[in-house]
Amino acid sequence: MVSLRNTVSTLACDPGSVSPLARWREGMQQAFPLLRIVPIAGGEFRGGFRSAGSSELQISDIVGSAQVVERRPAAVTERDLDFYKISIQISGTGTMTQASREIPLTRGTIAMYDTSKAYTLQFDGDYHFVVAMFPKNALDLPSGLASELTALPIADGAGVGSLLSTFMLSLAGNLELLTGPSGGRLARTGLDLVSTLAAAQFDGVSTSASAERSALMARICRHVNTYLREDHLSPRTIAAEHFISLRQLHSLFQPTGVGVSQWIKRRRLQESRRDLCDPVLAERTINSIGASWGFHDPGYFSRSFKEVYGMTPGNWRAASKS
Repeated sequence: MVSLRNTVSTLACDPGSVSPLARWREGMQQAFPLLRIVPIAGGEFRGGFRSAGSSELQISDIVGSAQVVERRPAAVTERDLDFYKISIQISGTGTMTQASREIPLTRGTIAMYDTSKAYTLQFDGDYHFVVAMFPKNALDLPSGLASELTALPIADGAGVGSLLSTFMLSLAGNLELLTGPSGGRLARTGLDLVSTLAAAQFDGVSTSASAERSALMARICRHVNTYLREDHLSPRTIAAEHFISLRQLHSLFQPTGVGVSQWIKRRRLQESRRDLCDPVLAERTINSIGASWGFHDPGYFSRSFKEVYGMTPGNWRAASKS
């Protein structure tokens, strides 16, 4: 099973090495959900790979020769359902296809894709790109909303897109930072940029009913994230703030597969989980961290945390130190 690793991994496969293609396929299988890799005829195969991650974000810096990379439907298993990837093309050109969408990959292109669905990457010549992989629940958006952006080119020339590119490329050049004490905070910064960029794509893109619905959802999500620590945050206050009925609010969330209250709870648990492994907050008690995110009953906090993450808050904190 693929997991985000807390060590720096490297792999170099050139025509002079033993079985370069076999070694490349093995390395990619260890780093990512199962892929099928086929070189494009016309030259010798080569590839290079550096990767590191925290518990929530893996950054991989990849170069290679002409090849086709596929996620086939038959290869998509339950274990792979929880990841998104976002890539930045540094050099070379190619195409990315997922869900009947095809986008060109040229220098600076930012693309997002979903490991739970089949996709194809094709590079017709030498290429270099950086890929961030993260659990779907690491974003500050419901996965059902974020999935609308898969296989669509994301604006990268200015604003948040430019910030995200700069941040990811900087991390790719300093992978050791992700495995150190500041790794969790760096990962959080990167994920905040991804969430902000994703939400921004819904604003002012189209006047269609579906686009307006997504834009409203993005505004609601920003509101929730802004007031996540506040006890008064509830479906009723959210609906009132956005001048819609409770029924409309619940209807908006229905396609995401998670209810409003459930998503608020998940976000609070997610932020609690991050704080529990933050070295800066090591002196704070588990109960005070839970309370700061709205869990004023320690027993309820512990049960809720274990239900989602499979261990108690105390066990998670201890594991993060090892």
